[in-house]
Amino acid sequence: MSFKAPKKAAFKQFVILDADGVVAALSAIDGGQIDEILTRSAEERGGEGGGEINLGPAKGRGKRNKSRRVEEEIRRARTRHATAAKLLETLHESEAIGIVEGALDQSTADQVEAGMVLEFRAELRLHPLHQADQMLRSFVDVAPKLGEKKAAAELKPLLGLWSALVGTDEADARVLIEPFTSEPQDPRLLLPVPRGDFEVELEDILGQVTVIAQVERVLSLNDHHPTLRMLRGAPQTQFERDALEEGLPDMIDGLSEVGIPVSSDDVFIGGPALILRPICVYR
Repeated sequence: MSFKAPKKAAFKQFVILDADGVVAALSAIDGGQIDEILTRSAEERGGEGGGEINLGPAKGRGKRNKSRRVEEEIRRARTRHATAAKLLETLHESEAIGIVEGALDQSTADQVEAGMVLEFRAELRLHPLHQADQMLRSFVDVAPKLGEKKAAAELKPLLGLWSALVGTDEADARVLIEPFTSEPQDPRLLLPVPRGDFEVELEDILGQVTVIAQVERVLSLNDHHPTLRMLRGAPQTQFERDALEEGLPDMIDGLSEVGIPVSSDDVFIGGPALILRPICVYR
């Protein structure tokens, strides 16, 4: 048997996309490019019967309206993806993106500064606390179907407290994902992703992908990033940290019993580490 490898990777399936950020970035670089994409999308919409008047009987309009909604969603997705592809092309042409070949190790991280845009290959995994969050939510949903209605009812109030600490109870909740470019990954990479930026279901995001992200913060050895918060929207105080640390042993033991290994380093992530703002992720 023989195999002829492709010369380049042209196929892109976007799984995470900050659509507003992509439009803003491309507009700042070259507003004419985004205008061209949006104009083309508007022309397509206008040329597909957008101005027709329905004078016939109501029968069948429901199917037509549903079809138009589907077509409109496809058009919006195509516009988002075309904009992202054009931004990537522009970043590469202007050499405004740092391309990591192989592992994003400490020697590479030492050359990175906040604000830089990076491109690298990685395996995406859920942060352990967000693994626990997904597991608890799934159990509450499925337990009644398995005859465990009482257990689900007892867990539900605790899930509310847990969600508040992890931050998944908010309207603009972010899911904390960790990209791994090597095993172990050093420095640690953190990718907080707003749920609204998911182009597919969460389970379809995890795995080998190409990440395009902007460096939001570089954590040095003396820096820490808390993944649990009692009070959000304010700087963390020593009182809050002491309260969280007091409850850590019980939480760690409880999660280990259900097969999710968590350590204090997962709650208070210390440097060296990079906190990244996802622009787009594709495979």
